[in-house]
Amino acid sequence: MNWRVLGASVCGTSHQKRSQPCQDAWAAKIRDDGLLLAAVADGAGSAARSRDGATCAVEAAIAYLANLTFPDLTNQQPCDTEEPGSEPTWEPLLREALKTAKTAVVEQAEAAGLPPRDYASTLILLVASPAGVAVAQIGDGAAVMMDQSGTLTALTQPQQGEYANQTTFLTSEGAIAQAEISLQPIPAQGIALFSDGLQRLALQMPEGTPHAGFFSPLFQFINQDLESDGANAQLQDFLTSPRVSQRTDDDLTLVLAGAIAPSPPDP
Repeated sequence: MNWRVLGASVCGTSHQKRSQPCQDAWAAKIRDDGLLLAAVADGAGSAARSRDGATCAVEAAIAYLANLTFPDLTNQQPCDTEEPGSEPTWEPLLREALKTAKTAVVEQAEAAGLPPRDYASTLILLVASPAGVAVAQIGDGAAVMMDQSGTLTALTQPQQGEYANQTTFLTSEGAIAQAEISLQPIPAQGIALFSDGLQRLALQMPEGTPHAGFFSPLFQFINQDLESDGANAQLQDFLTSPRVSQRTDDDLTLVLAGAIAPSPPDP
């Protein structure tokens, strides 16, 4: 399977008014074996170095996932424990990726002589193969997939805290244990990861079901044969358009991936 991947992060209007930078970050990689890796992080607005924390988190997570050997997703169920000598399962691997990202952020904070909470961010990780999709999430935002029949599925749900507008961050105590792990042994035709600034547009709440009117045009867009730089610019223009900015003032990150059938071999 081949993938086309686009992504953009833009500064929310509320941050622009306060002369603050965008605190979101994203990263993606297509491995030599065709596996798609993607990550999105949303820095905490109250954390002084959250932009650095978000960037560190996505880069460390992708670097870790890039070197793993993954088990087959087919018929595999989430499992917190493994029998000695058994084949690795997805959930421990994904939690270890989250732990690796957290360790990298904490080490960056310590090197700067600052508390880890100054680098707080959410984190969503995704691995997609021809057999299906696996996702790990700490905090808000979400991941959505479209299967080959066109059906939309929310792979994860925004993690909300005890109070409104409260969420869990990667550097929070117990964050790894509380992470949501989702395994879908169904091939994806389209994938979207997004930060919480897009939740009201992308999800029908409180159910958290994907909004077809939002995702269908995006997945049609990613499956067009477009030049990458121009397509990324169009995605950024969409995120900064009045259609979006009039409904949310937060930082916005959107990563899109479309599955492309491999070209037939030359005769």
